Amino acid sequence: MATSANPYSLVRRIIVAALTGTLPDEYRDDSVQVLTQALSAPDDDVRALAVLGLSELGAGTSAILPALTGATLDGSDQVRRRAVRSLGELGHAALPSLPHLVAALDDPTTCVRMEAMNAIGRIGPEAEPAVPQLIPLLADEDIRVRMVAGATLKKIGPASVPYLVEALADPDAILRERAAILLGQMHADSDKVIEGLFEVLNDYDEDVRSAARRALQMIET
Repeated sequence: MATSANPYSLVRRIIVAALTGTLPDEYRDDSVQVLTQALSAPDDDVRALAVLGLSELGAGTSAILPALTGATLDGSDQVRRRAVRSLGELGHAALPSLPHLVAALDDPTTCVRMEAMNAIGRIGPEAEPAVPQLIPLLADEDIRVRMVAGATLKKIGPASVPYLVEALADPDAILRERAAILLGQMHADSDKVIEGLFEVLNDYDEDVRSAARRALQMIET
């Protein structure tokens, strides 16, 4: 592959070729190497573009996953967001990167945290190790974060249920309410779930009591 003195220009050419399906197979590995090297460029836009290029090339090359994983630690919000989103687009193939996605749940930027939750959800049930970090986000001050956290826990599935039952006794009323609602939406009908919901029927918070009643109705139906 011809080199260029302008990394932005070369990265852009690779992305266009990948998007249009005109990148020859024999240049694929070289392209991955160029894009991976571009992740060390001093320019935020070049690094963000390199992440986009790696995402377009897909999971077929073994170097792509570690490159995207490393980019989740970038100093730029834009780069981290794109890296986490790209890992999510890999779906279950991103499972080896789960620890980095869990770490991104504490990112100072809201959009990065939400992208991390989406990526974890797309991994599916095997993302269970992320559940303890997802549960507190059900009470996040940002309602968008709360909603995405709930959706992610539902995608992980039954493995989330014991943690949600524990959350019914949390000091935070919002967390108790959200946990009850999710248990109902997941139709979790084990004895422990039912017992936990019956307990919070006597909660001092009306919203929590109402959520528990709705949850029990959803489970019954």
